[in-house]
Amino acid sequence: MPQKAGRAFDKGTQLLLKGDARGSLAYFLKAVDQAPFSYRPYHNLAVAYYKLGQLDAAEENFQKSITLTGGKCAPSMFGLAMVLYRQSDYPGAERLIREGLLLQPASATGKYGMGLVQFSMGRIIEAERSAQEALALNPDESDAYVLLGRVHAVQYNHAAELKDAQTYLKHAPNGTLKEDALALVRHAQQPLALTSTPAN
Repeated sequence: MPQKAGRAFDKGTQLLLKGDARGSLAYFLKAVDQAPFSYRPYHNLAVAYYKLGQLDAAEENFQKSITLTGGKCAPSMFGLAMVLYRQSDYPGAERLIREGLLLQPASATGKYGMGLVQFSMGRIIEAERSAQEALALNPDESDAYVLLGRVHAVQYNHAAELKDAQTYLKHAPNGTLKEDALALVRHAQQPLALTSTPAN
């Protein structure tokens, strides 16, 4: 990557990591313009668009990143899979994640994404296993605790559901899935309160 493109890329990446996806766009667009054959600016640009909910732009740039690497960029495959997941194309998302995991079998991000897709397809046991594998690979993949909580809610295992949600809130008290975790806590506490109330 040329030096000017690299500086723009680094600045955009810093902003993205700080949560300023919108502010990062101009820097990634500059990097793409100055280094049109480098896949990394396209990938990070796609991530920024995804975080902003601009799925068409995210899809286009993830695909560009994948094309530039000859189909060898697992992170972009996982990213594009999440775009398809958001669009309810679960079979397409699963196919991409499987391809990505062939390249990066120890990817916690890939395992978590697979779990989301499996859960949405009603394959609950597989989703539970994928979420557990994600956490085994990276205990900081905290969103996987929310997925486990959803799995345990469906299984009526409210004690495990509560523990999963509370673990997420401990690891990521201001995480993007905070409201989902709090909803799981409320969902689990009601039946647990009923079972712990002594009979008259």
